[in-house]
Amino acid sequence: MSSIAYRQAVVCFLDTAAKVQPEQWEAPALGVWTVRDLIGHASRSITRVEEFGTQRALSVDISSAVHHYRRSLRQPSDDERVAQRGREAGRELGDDPLGTMNADWARSEQVLDVTGEDTIIAYDNGGIRFGDYLETRVFELTVHTLDLANAIGVEVEPSREAMGLTLQLLAALALESGRGAPLALSGTGRGPLPQGYSVLG
Repeated sequence: MSSIAYRQAVVCFLDTAAKVQPEQWEAPALGVWTVRDLIGHASRSITRVEEFGTQRALSVDISSAVHHYRRSLRQPSDDERVAQRGREAGRELGDDPLGTMNADWARSEQVLDVTGEDTIIAYDNGGIRFGDYLETRVFELTVHTLDLANAIGVEVEPSREAMGLTLQLLAALALESGRGAPLALSGTGRGPLPQGYSVLG
């Protein structure tokens, strides 16, 4: 399931990136990021599958996608470091960003084809099952594809599988963070979410 949703999330992201007009690459997109920066950041969810998908761990240290985010978020925040890495990733796309990303995807897809979802891979935070790691990449790609679509003024509809997995993870993160009630009320039309609401903060 995770691998199917991941493939669909990548295709949706690449299709949306292909709609960026030449004059939009340096336009504002998300926070301090330009469109190029945002795409560069999101594209790391392609390149890192190739990178980590080939590394093995002996034990599971991260038990789920939620556990991955909870452990990551417990580390000291460094927004500028993340922002700078996005800018660097955008520059690394070069003069042909779509060509670069399609080549990256071709390599990552080869790893995806031969790696079972129960395979324990070695990630920055420790060993994690490949399927659980893919869930985090589906989440990142789907949310940032929506960010990109908003930035360049196009409509996008992520696949049912990718969006379903993203919403499930959002709900699980809301429960884990103790912020489920506002999400439930807003989702049923009982008012807007509080200003600054996030299940990641």
